[in-house]
Amino acid sequence: MEKASRTFRFLTAFPAFAGLRVTELERLYACTSLRVLGRGETATMAGEPVDDLAIVVSGRLKAREGGASGHETGQGDAVEAAAFFGRGPASSTHEALRETVLLSIAWDDLVAEFAAMPALIGSCLSHAFERRGAAASRVKPSPRLLICPAGANARLNEAQLDALLLAMEEMAEVRVLRRETFGGGLPGALAFDDPAMAHWLQEQELKFDVTVVIADGSDDAFAADAVGEADEIVFLAQGGATGLSDLESHAIERRGPDRCSLIIASDGIENRKAAEWLPARPYRASLFIDFSVPRATTQLASALLGRGNTVAATSTGVYAAAILGALQAFEASGAPATALAVAGSAVLPAGMLACGVTLADAEDLFRELANPLLWKRAGRAEAGLYEASPVDALLGSALAGLDIALASRPFTALSLSLSTGEPAILCGGGLHVAVRAGLLPPGLLPPLITEDGAILVSGECEIEALLEAAERLSSAPPVFLHPAVPGLGPSPMSYRQAVGGSQFRLAPFQSPGPIDKRLRIETALGAYPSRRRRSVEGAPLTYAIPVADGINPMDWGEWAGLRDAAFDWMSAEIEKTRAR
Repeated sequence: MEKASRTFRFLTAFPAFAGLRVTELERLYACTSLRVLGRGETATMAGEPVDDLAIVVSGRLKAREGGASGHETGQGDAVEAAAFFGRGPASSTHEALRETVLLSIAWDDLVAEFAAMPALIGSCLSHAFERRGAAASRVKPSPRLLICPAGANARLNEAQLDALLLAMEEMAEVRVLRRETFGGGLPGALAFDDPAMAHWLQEQELKFDVTVVIADGSDDAFAADAVGEADEIVFLAQGGATGLSDLESHAIERRGPDRCSLIIASDGIENRKAAEWLPARPYRASLFIDFSVPRATTQLASALLGRGNTVAATSTGVYAAAILGALQAFEASGAPATALAVAGSAVLPAGMLACGVTLADAEDLFRELANPLLWKRAGRAEAGLYEASPVDALLGSALAGLDIALASRPFTALSLSLSTGEPAILCGGGLHVAVRAGLLPPGLLPPLITEDGAILVSGECEIEALLEAAERLSSAPPVFLHPAVPGLGPSPMSYRQAVGGSQFRLAPFQSPGPIDKRLRIETALGAYPSRRRRSVEGAPLTYAIPVADGINPMDWGEWAGLRDAAFDWMSAEIEKTRAR
């Protein structure tokens, strides 16, 4: 019964069965069976029929050929679900990276249940292909996590490791395995690929939230085997030996950089020194953590375990103060944002929070933005309605030294690139660049032209890309925040009156930077089409933060009122959610 309860949840979470009642799910579950694959065995073969729907209960599969080559399938994922329901051939060959258990249901058995309960057909097929593409890229919790040192000739710092493990064990059921667990260095030692050990690991996996394997750098063979078995690989970095280690090169080649994360221990070093670790490591994420601060270590443990909330937020101009208030409410409630993906002016408060600046200190920047002398009207409306240089100077000074890649929480900023017409994901570089690009709606400030020639404006309307970025950032459930701004009502000014003023007569300008571009306000606005917003059904919680009538995006003097109102409203909403 215990095993049944552990595996039943994988059937209940599968999208095709999301609309079924418990009694219907129990009938389907009675038709399932468990299939065990040894390392190297295949679940499907490219081009062959898919007669069984297989959901990974434990273990991991990798597509070796075909359309999904290189893609890995882990716990809770289905293998070739589209081919199964579409009655087509498998697109790829899926091979087990370690001993893998699959929960399987045969097509014939499913058809038999359809015949017995015709209502199942509509319920299953209506959900079978929902968000198929998004599910493939979404980060999922890692049942097996490998922690090992980064850098040449490195060893793990035991104090930092103990602090991290303690934080993880306080919020989850964690099993810790070391080289000694397998008898490393002793006669008769077991290996990961030993059949008895592999079966024991697989049996135990479902009893814990996560299995943490520790490779301390003392046994290269053990560490190399652990890389092949892990769902996620975390490299802990400290000191100055920043060169790429053989183990890191092996992990990149064997598993790919998207399976790797870099955690840099601050240990009193400057951001400039910490940044030296980044160029050689194209990992999925990098964080800069002070392990002597319990709160920082707890936040890291939450991120690794997929606990807490991933906040996806977007706003325009001063409405970022509403996002500031909402984030303060999450912090005060004891449920802080574990990871943050943001667009538009929401980059300002969220980015500062992710980079270790307290939200109280972030308020100082809002006060400076409220200075009307900062917003100097452009003498000639050639690039935007406001001069960029005062804003650039303020942001460059206030956000100096804050690097997105050295955030203390997983963080992504999103802009819209006028160079490509597509959303631009900013995972590194100075935070002031991302803030400047999204601070105001396009046309009010000149587009930001980066050193590599990218022309960036606010990505506040790129909701689909924003939610997808949040899903790739962390396995914690996403929470979507955005200001609910009242409509402006009818305009008191006609179009003829508006365009008759000299302030709307536009002229080309010579852009700064290495690329010669001639942009005008209408160029920026014309390249900024209204995007179809993806439904936010993918976010379990969506909060539309009320904004009072009459506050427009440039009313920076209203920031404190916006913050306070959003804090009170968000605090009440959090309490309502907890009461349910």
